[in-house]
Amino acid sequence: MHSTSGSQCSAKCCSLIDDLFLPTAMFAALGGMTWAVRGCSGFGAVAGCLFAGVMWGAAWWYMAHEPSGKPVRRYSSAWIVLAVTLGVGLSGARGWMQWSTFFEGHLQTNTGKGEWVPISRGYGFLWMFIAGMPWAGLGACALAWCGSLRETRVWHWGFRIFCGLGAVVFARYLYDSYPSFFLPLYDDLTSRYDDTAANPNLRRLRNDCGAAVVHMGFYLGFLLYEILRRDWKNAVLILTVGIVNGAGWAGFQTWKFSAVFWPDANFNFWRCWESSGGVSIGVAYGLAWFLVNRRMTQNEITQVSQRTVRAGSFEWFLIFCGLTAFAGALMQFQMAGWSYILVPMLFVFAALYCLRAQRQTVGEHITQTPLFVPVTVLATAFSAAHLLPLGGPTLIIPGYILSGIAFIGGIIWFLDHQPCEQSSTEPLRPAGTDPNLQQFALALGLLTGLGLSIRNGAKGWFNIYMGNEDFWSAVLWWIVGPLLVISLFLFIRRTLRQRHSPCGGAISGVSATRAFWLVLIVQNVLGHLVTGPPSQWNEVVFNIYYVLLFLITAVIAVHYQARLYQSTGTEAT
Repeated sequence: MHSTSGSQCSAKCCSLIDDLFLPTAMFAALGGMTWAVRGCSGFGAVAGCLFAGVMWGAAWWYMAHEPSGKPVRRYSSAWIVLAVTLGVGLSGARGWMQWSTFFEGHLQTNTGKGEWVPISRGYGFLWMFIAGMPWAGLGACALAWCGSLRETRVWHWGFRIFCGLGAVVFARYLYDSYPSFFLPLYDDLTSRYDDTAANPNLRRLRNDCGAAVVHMGFYLGFLLYEILRRDWKNAVLILTVGIVNGAGWAGFQTWKFSAVFWPDANFNFWRCWESSGGVSIGVAYGLAWFLVNRRMTQNEITQVSQRTVRAGSFEWFLIFCGLTAFAGALMQFQMAGWSYILVPMLFVFAALYCLRAQRQTVGEHITQTPLFVPVTVLATAFSAAHLLPLGGPTLIIPGYILSGIAFIGGIIWFLDHQPCEQSSTEPLRPAGTDPNLQQFALALGLLTGLGLSIRNGAKGWFNIYMGNEDFWSAVLWWIVGPLLVISLFLFIRRTLRQRHSPCGGAISGVSATRAFWLVLIVQNVLGHLVTGPPSQWNEVVFNIYYVLLFLITAVIAVHYQARLYQSTGTEAT
């Protein structure tokens, strides 16, 4: 009896270590490095958040990966790498610097002239909480999309996107209609808020608060969908990451407390805040892992195994389209209504395509979907029109988004007319377990996150040590851009040619380990490249700090690597 009780206690202790302490330490250590790099030369905004997102996504997938391909944990799909990369990355499309002075009791109106008005420090805690929830939570929303308990049909995806966009429209309406409820001290400073020329900081504050409200709308809208669908683990995942990080960001106070504790110190307090903000996000994801991503019960495994789709229905296309709609709406919420309707139109095309694909035989082409050609042509025309100077700078990013969609559509059309390898009806399989799609998902996530990080990191290095950042930025695009396009072409070709049979096996433990270590090492090298020059002690301190964080993550990774090989009966070679 005593022996049985002791073994149960030991098992619980091991479970806490493997499912709580080690994942939390892993994500926190990765956040401490990647989020500190986020604001360095070459990165910042979306580019910097992509740098952190691909690292968290790769770590989550690696620790959850099951080489057999059988569902063991809810959130273990290779799509997680891409989902977290884009979710965290797109959350960086806004600023937050205007709130930092609130912790000093100052609301800056014109920093250049030293003009400010007193404000309660409580506004700082409030707005950093509001900013922190979706900043980490949008990545959790995208992650939840990769692990729904029940099958997600086309109309489910439509309703999910509708919830997100609808919440944004409602949030933006409230913000524009009732500014006094959102903008700090608006009733007392109405005239100064309107006079943006004399009060440039109030203009930035209005933009930052508006962007934060919009992001919160996305976050709450996607959360609402999971609640209405009663997918409680998805809801817990999203809520945990958002609330924990909101509280963490508010508690760190952008390190404004540092002047009190170290009034005479001379080090990079701003990067210390960035790093601690990344630790906060990492802790949030670690706690979420413990709450939702432990090994599934037999009942959950049965439910997940019943999410069947045809191998050729390309469930990845729904995920891609959902993320595209998310990205497009995020970039275009301030544009004219007729222009951003095109993104939902692309989603409708994907829905029709997937419905048809589920009834197709191998001999039929994907591009026989009636709307394929007109939608692709429409996206191309829209892109070409808005990339012209007459389109204006606000339409450049949407133009590039639709250009990419049109380009990928063209590749699919070309490859879809290549000979098929089989001519039998496609079998049913559990959704998310097609080995070819899992390999493609991993490749797409790494191409997006790691490929862009390498380009941006090289740009930052040239800026620090060579100067002339704009010149080197253009040169790097000419080098990295074609390599990414060629790689994407090859992966699409491989996936389409093998879509009718499971020609490839599940991602092996060796391949998963190599992929994770590739991301870990490359991201750390990039972190050192953009931290400098070494003649500045303030920078060298962070180089040492990154080495320590790397050692922590490496030890934890080796632990999971040993368990991974142990579960498959292979040797870690």
